[in-house]
Formats: sequence, C-alpha cells, structure tokens
Amino acid sequence: MKDKTFIKYFIGLAIPVVIQQLLVNLLAITDTIMVGAISENAISATTVANKFFLIYNLAIFGLTNGIGLFISQFFGACDKENCNKTLRFGLLCVIGLSIIGTGILILFPNFVIEIFVKDEDIIQLALQYNNIVRFSYLPYGIAQMMGIANRSKGNTLFPLYTGFVSFVSNIFLNYILIFGKLGCPELGIQGAALATSLSRFIEMAILLLASFKKEDYYCFFNRYGTLSKENRKEILSKTIPLIFNETIWSLSLSLIFMNYCYVSEQYVPSLTVVDQVGSLSYVVFAGFSSAVGVVIGNTLGSNQLEEAKKLAKLMIKIGLMINIIMAVLVSLFSHVIPKAYFLTKESTTLATQLILIKCAVMWTQGYSETIYYILRAGGDTKSVFFIDGFFMTCGPLLMSTIFSRLIPLDLLYVFTITEGICVLKIFVSTFFYKKGTWIKNLTVEI
Repeated sequence: MKDKTFIKYFIGLAIPVVIQQLLVNLLAITDTIMVGAISENAISATTVANKFFLIYNLAIFGLTNGIGLFISQFFGACDKENCNKTLRFGLLCVIGLSIIGTGILILFPNFVIEIFVKDEDIIQLALQYNNIVRFSYLPYGIAQMMGIANRSKGNTLFPLYTGFVSFVSNIFLNYILIFGKLGCPELGIQGAALATSLSRFIEMAILLLASFKKEDYYCFFNRYGTLSKENRKEILSKTIPLIFNETIWSLSLSLIFMNYCYVSEQYVPSLTVVDQVGSLSYVVFAGFSSAVGVVIGNTLGSNQLEEAKKLAKLMIKIGLMINIIMAVLVSLFSHVIPKAYFLTKESTTLATQLILIKCAVMWTQGYSETIYYILRAGGDTKSVFFIDGFFMTCGPLLMSTIFSRLIPLDLLYVFTITEGICVLKIFVSTFFYKKGTWIKNLTVEI
C-alpha cells in the first residue's frame, strides 16, 4: 500500500469498471421502473424472460474471461501476436455460443418461460419480450469479448465510454418506445425489448469499429494467422471449465428462483428488487475484481510469481473490506429503496426484509469471490468450479429445494437459509487458495 504508483494504477483499472457496472445496474433498475409503470405482471414477465439470458450471459462470462486470462498473461509477456490471435479465436467461440443461445429461444420459446411461472398473462408478456430481445444475444456476446480484451491490457476507459453510450441510448429508446413518445407507437414491453436490442448493437458496433485502427493492439488488419490446434486445445482446456462453471452456477441460480416462485409467484416483484439491489451493491466490487484479474494475470504472465502471491493477500483484504462497507450502506437504505418501485405494500415490506438478510451475509462474497478471481487469473479453473458452481449446487440450490418443496417454509425462511449457507463458502475457497495451484505462468504453456 506504500507504493503510490501501484495504487494509482490499480484505481485507474478499477474505477472505470465500477462506473460501467454502475451504469449496467442503473439501466436494469430504470428498465424495471419503466416497465413497472405498465403493470406488476410486466415486471414479473421481464424478470422471468431474463432468466434464460442470465444463463447465456454467465456462459459468455465464463468464455470471455477464460479467453481473457490468456490475453492478460500474453500482454504481461509483451506478446502482441498471441494476444491478437487469442482474441480472434475468442470471437469465433462467442459467435458459436450466441447462435446456440438464440437458437434455443427460437426453437423452444415457451419452455424457457413455463418452467418458472404458470400464470398465462405473465407467460404471454414474457414471450413478447423474448421474441425481440433474443436477436441481441450475438451483439452482446461480441461486445463482451471486445470489452474483456481491452480491459485485459489495462484499457478500461474505452469499454466505459461505449457502455455509457449504450446506457444513454437504451434509456432514451425505452422512453420513446415503451410510452410512445416523439411520434413512435406505444409498444409497452415490446418497446423495452427493442430498446435493449438496439443499444446492444450500438455498443458492439463502436467496439468493433475501434479495432479497425491500424495502431490498435487488436487491429483486425494485422495478419498474424490463427492459433495452432495445440494452442486452441490448451486455451479451451482452461476455458471450458469456466464456461461449465458459470453455466452450472447460473442454472442453479435460476432453479433457486424457480423454488422461490414455487413458494408463491406473487413474490416475483419483491425478488426482482432484491436481485437488482444486490447487483447495485456489487458494482464497486466488480471494478475491484476486474482489476484483480488484470493485475494478477499480468504479474503471473511476466513471471513474477512471488510478487503475485503478495498482491493476492492484499486483494483478499481489500475485497472483504469493500463488501462490508457496501453491506452497511445498503442496509441503511433498505427501507427506502423498494419504495422507488411500483409495488404493493406487502411486496415492498418483503423486499426490505430480504435486502437486510442479503446484507448480513454479503461479507462472505467479498472474501470468497476475491479468491475466485485470483484462482481464475492463474488458470486454476478446476478449483474455481469447486468453490463456485459445485458449491452453488450442493449448497444454496439444495437448501432452497429442501425447504421450498420437501419441508415447505415461508419465503422469508427459505431465503434466509439459502443465503446463510454461503458462510461455509469461505472455508472451501480458503482451502483451494492455500493449495497454490493458481501460482503459474500460462504463457510458457503456449
């Protein structure tokens, strides 16, 4: 902490990501408030429709971050050629995964909605939303890959600028398309889906166009060829476990949500508020975790293994501190936040109670997820799976299933048990961190 240069560098990496993540979460909240002006059913519909997007999004997250850990280490090793080749390979993988995600929504539109809710009005509204927003999956995936590539080499400002443009365009398009302003027809929930789709295309276009500059590190005009079969295999050996982990984690999260809906579908709006508040409180940690990946990855890639170990210990302390501070702040405003939504009095009261429960265990997230990002930066994706996807399945998902279906309890108690089991995660993550299998230079393996 006495090294002012490092602190300045670290903050420079983290702050733009914090702002970008804040914009993403503010956009989600604004979307919900605007859609809530239509009806509570509209809030439930967009929430349910986005559960499949959550699975897709986290699969993309696993893929792009798996590719990104190699880009980060290659950048640390000053290997421009392999950085460029790896990005191209990552874009091809993203395109393939996006086609699969979009195809599922085209072939099985009803299935991905009806597994969560049975209310016909909610199902029809969710289908209207998904029938439009599914075509935004490809531009979203490409934008995420380009954003990760830029952040992996320390350029966090450009993804921030593009994220801001996407944020502003989405809000503006929401206003005119949902409510029929400036001569546009009043499209309601379909307008929200169209606004989201158009803003994602705008973000992708900006990120891609910037990479056609000759001087850009990832310029597509630089003909380096493609990665060899052996190199692709090595990258996929680290990336596939991350995709699998994120898919399992997101599926578990969706099944937990399904269990909550099984208790009562009337609680969906309250759960939506809690999810968004949780995501909003995560924004500072998101910037920090992104910086952790870049710093640890670059340090390992430059073969400074002992330095990486020292930095990791510092990162864990900071991550824990950040989440404790955010938990305190959110709890102080827990009675105010739900009132911003168009909810009934009962839903508002429940949302406040659930937020306070979430705040009580938020510190466990700061500790265990910092270790997650450290392990991932070192390519220890198998350990990542055990402390994330595997734990989510055998911990929160199992508890929510037992106490919603086998031993039925009220939602408040089911939520408390499901969140509380995460305390055990700190012991699991500590075990894998101390094994030290993440302390390695991946660039020597390519």
